[in-house]
Amino acid sequence: MTRLPEGYSIRSGRETDFDRLQIVDLAAGRLFLPTGLIDEGETGPEPIPEQTLRKGLEANLLFVCCDPFGDPVGFVVCQVRTPDLYLEQISVDPAHGRRGLGAALVKHVCGIADTRRLKGVVLSTFRDLAWNGPFYRKHGFIELPRTRMKGWMKAMEKVQAETMDTSLRCFMRRPGARGAHWIHPAQKRKVAA
Repeated sequence: MTRLPEGYSIRSGRETDFDRLQIVDLAAGRLFLPTGLIDEGETGPEPIPEQTLRKGLEANLLFVCCDPFGDPVGFVVCQVRTPDLYLEQISVDPAHGRRGLGAALVKHVCGIADTRRLKGVVLSTFRDLAWNGPFYRKHGFIELPRTRMKGWMKAMEKVQAETMDTSLRCFMRRPGARGAHWIHPAQKRKVAA
């Protein structure tokens, strides 16, 4: 079970959080600079658009992690992509990193999916980057093969291809309490052995 460090908390987002969340997102995005995995263009990194935060807020799918002083230091924004919940963006200020805040936010989102009776949580991420694919695998996410990708995922991949090498990315899914428990073929072999 993932617990927050003492004094940290997760709450629903507010419109008054938007400016701070964009600052958190830019700080978290700087972790990608040395990787060369994302083409930041001529103007440099852009924060998560306010419109994305607003849509999450309106759907009650924007959650903020606050430090002991009540200041936002991380967030996650999702959207329903029936039958699943799509984890659109998760960011934690690196100054508060490596404390389990990201794991707690992921766990929170999985709980929301269960509460809403959705079948699981889906996300798109870099397959091998330590704080991406391996992090999510550790939390029960399994890479979806291309044959199981939905139309909206393929459309999203085309948009992502404008700024990154999508061959290094994948969609991952974690079944929820009510989810269809699809098992990756490689895992089926392990179970059968």
